This record gives sequence, C-alpha cells and structure tokens, in this order.
Amino acid sequence: MTVNYIGNCKHINWDVVIEDCANTTPAYVGPSHKRGDNLPDLDVILDMWDAAEYKTVAEGGTVGWDMFLPGQQFDQSVIDKFVEFFEIPNYKTAWISRINIGRFAPIHWDVHDDEATLGDTCRYHCHIGKPEWGHVFIADKKCFYNEEQGSTYRWDSRRYWHAGTNCGITPKYLLNLW
Repeated sequence: MTVNYIGNCKHINWDVVIEDCANTTPAYVGPSHKRGDNLPDLDVILDMWDAAEYKTVAEGGTVGWDMFLPGQQFDQSVIDKFVEFFEIPNYKTAWISRINIGRFAPIHWDVHDDEATLGDTCRYHCHIGKPEWGHVFIADKKCFYNEEQGSTYRWDSRRYWHAGTNCGITPKYLLNLW
C-alpha cells in the first residue's frame, strides 16, 4: 500500500488546536486555484470538476474547505511537536483543513504555486478530530473513516489523488504536511 499508518500522536492536544481554528477566520477558503492560474496539471483537475459539474461554495455549490496555517491561525509549536514525534527531518508546508457540514473537497491533488520547481515528495496526514459520523477522507486507494484522533499516515507521494467529505453534523479537521 502506498498510504501507510505510521502511528498516533495523541500526546498533542488536538482539541485545543481545533478550538483555536474554530475561533478564528481561516487563512483562506479552498480551492485556492482557478483556471488560468498557469500551473502544471491544474487544468486536469479542473476539467474533471467541470465534467462532473462541481460548483464551489462561491458559485452556490458545495465544494469548499477552510485552510488554517501554523503561526497564523494555530500555534507553530503544534507542527514542531508533530515533526519531532515522527522524526520528519524537513518539510515544505503544513496546514489544517476544515470541511464544514455538507461540504466536500472533490478528487484532486494539491497543486502548489511553486509546482514547476517542487518535484515530488512524501506527504503526511493526521486525523486531528475525534471520530465522527460522516467524516470521510480518501487518499490513493484507501478510505479513512472513524479514525482514532491523532492517527497519522505517510503517503509515498504528495501527488496522490485524494478527496474528503463531511456528511456529518460537526466540522471535519485534518492536519496535512509535506
């Protein structure tokens, strides 16, 4: 399998981190890129979304997720503890995503502003919320549901296709790092 469980970082108080995010305005609402941004492979994703007739929240649809950044909406020490615990020697970026009730993030991989110079690297995701009905995340060929708070997975490639949805009754939070 290309997305593997690597452990649980329940020593981090994820409830406090979620509370910090819940009590602040997100850095931005995704998706952050649009057609015409001239990023490699972005149009492949957008073509799929258009064919499926997905609409963003701004367009009256249900595609949308909130983004929280370390040192801005939550404390940088959270990421420092995370990378120390899992012995991650370096990383490019980290963020917490929140999918609100009734919203989703359709199939995509995270195209970055510096895509042309980044190359590929591994990626990590951590289920920072407690297991909740309707909180679903899919990465590569694996569906994650009712994961224990703090459960962390390593992906062989940051470019794996993934998606998330919230058909539950509380916001869904996920820590992401690559």
